[in-house]
Amino acid sequence: MAESGEITASEVTTTNEVTDNKLSQSSASEKNDLSMQLDGVLSDKEVVVSGHIHSTPGALRKIRSWWRCIYNWLRGLTKFAGPGWLICIALIDPGNYEGDIQAGAGFEYKLIWIIWWSSVVEVFIQILTIRLGLYAKMDLAQACRRNYPRYIRYILWILSEAAMMATDLLQVIGFAVSCEILFQMPLYAGVLLSFATTLLILSLQYLNIHYLELFVMVMILVMSVTFFIQWSMVDTNGTALMRGWVIPSLPSGSALVALSQIGASVSPHNVFLQSSLVQTRRVELTKSALHSAYVYNVVEFIFPMVLAFVVNLALISLAAVGFYKNPLIQIKPQNISLIDTCNLIKTVYAQTGVGCILFGISLLASAQSATVSATYAGQIVMEGFLNIKIPLWLRNLMTRTITIIPGLIVAIFAGNNGSGLALLIGSSILSGVIPFLIFPLLKFTQSERCMGSFRNPKWVSVVMWIIGLGIAVANVYLIAGAQGNRTLQSALSSLSVASIFGIIATVVIGLGYLGLLVFLIFYPVQFDSCVHQIDN
Repeated sequence: MAESGEITASEVTTTNEVTDNKLSQSSASEKNDLSMQLDGVLSDKEVVVSGHIHSTPGALRKIRSWWRCIYNWLRGLTKFAGPGWLICIALIDPGNYEGDIQAGAGFEYKLIWIIWWSSVVEVFIQILTIRLGLYAKMDLAQACRRNYPRYIRYILWILSEAAMMATDLLQVIGFAVSCEILFQMPLYAGVLLSFATTLLILSLQYLNIHYLELFVMVMILVMSVTFFIQWSMVDTNGTALMRGWVIPSLPSGSALVALSQIGASVSPHNVFLQSSLVQTRRVELTKSALHSAYVYNVVEFIFPMVLAFVVNLALISLAAVGFYKNPLIQIKPQNISLIDTCNLIKTVYAQTGVGCILFGISLLASAQSATVSATYAGQIVMEGFLNIKIPLWLRNLMTRTITIIPGLIVAIFAGNNGSGLALLIGSSILSGVIPFLIFPLLKFTQSERCMGSFRNPKWVSVVMWIIGLGIAVANVYLIAGAQGNRTLQSALSSLSVASIFGIIATVVIGLGYLGLLVFLIFYPVQFDSCVHQIDN
């Protein structure tokens, strides 16, 4: 007999047999429960194999850990996917099409650097808009309404609406041209049809904003595929392309094209759009959650921006290879319109219309998707500056009612050549409006009163001040100081009555332009946001 408290070998054997019998009699559900309990008890270093616990090798454990982190991070990123695609469409709208074609046809690859640096500037601007919308919980229009005197915010509202109208005009003309290419429809009919198609697409918003984002994403992918197919058919001069990318140059007569590329790439409506879209995702109001959301939002729009830049490269390359100093082309580069581009593709590349059809499909996708983002931005502008609520369909109806008039005038009286020039002028107007939005955005996001501890790092503020002043100076130079055809100097070179009136108007508008910029630069931030609740 064993002493009390001791366990004999026979008792251990008996106990094990009883345990085995109980386990064998347990149901499948009980075994599953037991497995789940074991999984909860085991550490990452252990696994169960054939009923026995084994240690996991260190390398395998690290791989599993990294894979789990990557999976969780990507799953979190998908919750924020969408806004970046609405933003990047501004870099590949019909205004960019016309600017890229004329840049490639007239100056080969020499203006690629403008597209590149405009895209870089757009990235910096979007980072600031994300910070404003995510941390201060307001879009740029709302912040301007709260900060500036009534007369200043009305001026900013009018300038912003002018940018929205110019943007919408680009999409109307682009859509009409694509309809003529694909369906042989007259330009004026395409302009009128743009009413119905846009309202139909905007109805997706009543289902969910994500459906609009998905639609734009699909359209951008369609555009990318069509251009990459065409790009693969030509022999691009890689050396000249890299030289135009790295070495800045501004050939004579390129001022209007350069302005249009800046305005079409650093689009004003995106400043309002991104600062509002980041608020459509639910984020817990804690510093850690907001920081994660900030990283996700920044990463989410980088890939679409890179894709948009590559599409621009493809378009410039197609024009440079096929149209630059080509003896087969009788049209001057500055007169090449989107319709002409389609015909030239068939002539130069000896295709049976396939390239032209691909170009028309990409242009249609560009115009429709850009209209969606511009209309949404227009709604944000009106609601933010005026503090009124209006549905998307009504906003589109109001904008189209105004822009359809110049669109019809261009389509009926100016024709194809006029449509190309209208696209360039519309994009150039956008370039002039950009500084009036950059400086308020910079002032708000670097203000401790507005942003608290989430204000811009000093180096970001320094870079953005350089960018803002650089764009303002570039606008003044390209408008007033550039040489060559289609510049202000050439237009005002005569001593006619119209020229003298133009000089006086230019001086007055220029002084007002500079005066408003100086006011926006030095006017202080005078409101507090909800960001301080997070800080505390």
